[in-house]
Amino acid sequence: MSVGNREENLMNNPTDPEYALRSLRRALSGATHPQLRQASVEIDATASRVRVRFEYDGNPEPDILDACQVVSTEVIADFPAPWRIDEEHRSVAVPGALAPLRHVAYSRDAV
Repeated sequence: MSVGNREENLMNNPTDPEYALRSLRRALSGATHPQLRQASVEIDATASRVRVRFEYDGNPEPDILDACQVVSTEVIADFPAPWRIDEEHRSVAVPGALAPLRHVAYSRDAV
């Protein structure tokens, strides 16, 4: 399979974990805030479920929480029915240990 075909298949296959990772990265574009420490994602293809976890430095301000909820909405919009989303918002003040899901789309520490 050529690289171009692999890229096209990833972009059209919601059961591929890369699909969810790319979707979350796209949705986060312009939506990150210094209080957001990490955003991660994983899928359960058998249950048609996407899990997204946002981890913040302290309790997120309401506008930051709202922005991340919009991100989750944009992610699930990339998936066909009957896919569903579970989103989790965790307060993990620095230097607390983060607990990412399988694929990290954004990490403030890595920037």
